[in-house]
Amino acid sequence: MKLGHISDLHILEIADVRPWHFLNKRLIGGTNLLVKRGKRHQVAVIEKALSRLDEIGVDHIAITGDLTNLALPSEFEAARRVVDAISGGSDRVSIIPGNHDYYTADAERERRFETTFDAYLQSDLPAYQQPSGYPFCHLRGDDVAIVGLNSGIPTLPLYATGRVRDDELVATEALLADPKVRDRFKVVMIHHPLTQFEHSKFDYIRRLINAKEVLRVLRHGNVDLAIHGHNHHFATLEFPHLGGPGTLRVCEAGSTSTAHYSREEFGGKFNVYHIEDGALTKIETHLFEAHANAFVHWREHVFEERIEA
Repeated sequence: MKLGHISDLHILEIADVRPWHFLNKRLIGGTNLLVKRGKRHQVAVIEKALSRLDEIGVDHIAITGDLTNLALPSEFEAARRVVDAISGGSDRVSIIPGNHDYYTADAERERRFETTFDAYLQSDLPAYQQPSGYPFCHLRGDDVAIVGLNSGIPTLPLYATGRVRDDELVATEALLADPKVRDRFKVVMIHHPLTQFEHSKFDYIRRLINAKEVLRVLRHGNVDLAIHGHNHHFATLEFPHLGGPGTLRVCEAGSTSTAHYSREEFGGKFNVYHIEDGALTKIETHLFEAHANAFVHWREHVFEERIEA
């Protein structure tokens, strides 16, 4: 299987908005959009990424959150149009929310993300889904299981923290031990990173609050690959399994929609994970170059020791 990974699309669409919609955290977020973020993230770049993923021939696409900027209904409608345009439909796409998709309490209360992307959140093992709809599990191919977690929560202004609910985490532990999942190559999707982000001075107000607990569950469950977003920065980490031999690899591509950047690490990217015979054999990363108006091969990591085994 070739698994494509895009994230942090930050699709901006302000329509049918009233002034009182900004009498909350959106006042600061909207100002940030006008000053900086609004021009950096472009739908046209997302479309280039999706077209390139089709050319590469990925079997499945995982989207790890922050499809919107301010969790406005109009933004969810625009994001849904982008996702629905992916060839293969809901069987080829797994998607989870990020903190921007839970930007305000009303977005959480109205379950805007879950209502908008309901078709993509259906689980092949619904017995483990909590009332929130998470965790879900997509069984793909003969030997891959993709598990979706939700770390999005509404927060105070200037905060972008996340948390996986306790009941969802307990259910995830049981799901990973299920015989239908246990012997597959296990991929877990989560928006927030599982470790501290060294490139941010404000990591405390952006962190996954219960990261240690989540990481423990994934390592005990012998998860092979955890993919996330949030930092807009390429990264890979490795942790040994706690439930047996093997390695958990934690990967982020970056913000796929980023059109303009000063450092390549923060540029628009997507990852492609090559999974063969129950092992991760290669990660290839593609970077958007504005002068070429295209995604180009940026770097790759080949796990030769796994291939030889």
